[in-house]
Amino acid sequence: MAVVGRGGTLTAGLLRRLLPGPVVELTPCQAALDGGQYRAVVVENFEPAARGGLSGCAAARWALSSRSGVTVVGLDDPEGRRLAGAAPGRVYAYSDGRPQANLTAKNVRLRGERLEFEALTQGGLVRVRVPAGESPRLYDHLAALAGALALGMPLPEAAARMSG
Repeated sequence: MAVVGRGGTLTAGLLRRLLPGPVVELTPCQAALDGGQYRAVVVENFEPAARGGLSGCAAARWALSSRSGVTVVGLDDPEGRRLAGAAPGRVYAYSDGRPQANLTAKNVRLRGERLEFEALTQGGLVRVRVPAGESPRLYDHLAALAGALALGMPLPEAAARMSG
């Protein structure tokens, strides 16, 4: 599994708790230059795109999509939607409410010190409860959960590991 972002991301940390194998973190530049093959790749879009172009993270996602078994894509991002429609390989999509995603967050709320949401897939619905931290990070949790599901982990198991 590869996570492309700025490094030291919450998504990568969560994936390390969820998955038994290694989770490699790459900057967009490293991802574009890296020749490795990955079972899955998750790209976090932290940088704005240049007008009419792709952000560094989006360019890395395009480069890695042909070298991974599955690309994990956020549909709430315009570049993610574009990739989901045109990626050369398998795509596993997540969203905060878009029904066409493989994983959708429903009924998102903050309760005290916890972030809660219902994780909905074609195969089930599970409540996820995680610490909110200083700034709740729904998309990090969705990306990590989507990465685990894309690699075949059952939703109840992934949600239990994330919540625990």
